[in-house]
Amino acid sequence: MIRTLPSKWGPVALVCRKCGKKLGGGFGRKNKHGLADTLRDTLKEAGRRRALRVVETGCLGICPKGAVAVALDNQVLVVPEGTPVDELIAAAAPPG
Repeated sequence: MIRTLPSKWGPVALVCRKCGKKLGGGFGRKNKHGLADTLRDTLKEAGRRRALRVVETGCLGICPKGAVAVALDNQVLVVPEGTPVDELIAAAAPPG
């Protein structure tokens, strides 16, 4: 029997690990950090660590150039290198 349990966090963002490795950074301070780590750090600094669950995953099959694919709900976002992660957090887990 399948059961449903409440979660301690909000939406889940699946960040393509392969895209992140190809970029070798591109986000955060001085654009030297990966998207997943930058998202986690930014959420933690804002006191919203559980507002968005960030999980690195295998290839999502999008493979954009100069960007990272992020699956969120029923869509895949293409996040270009250097995009402020605050924009992604606002779209994925608005304060409230």
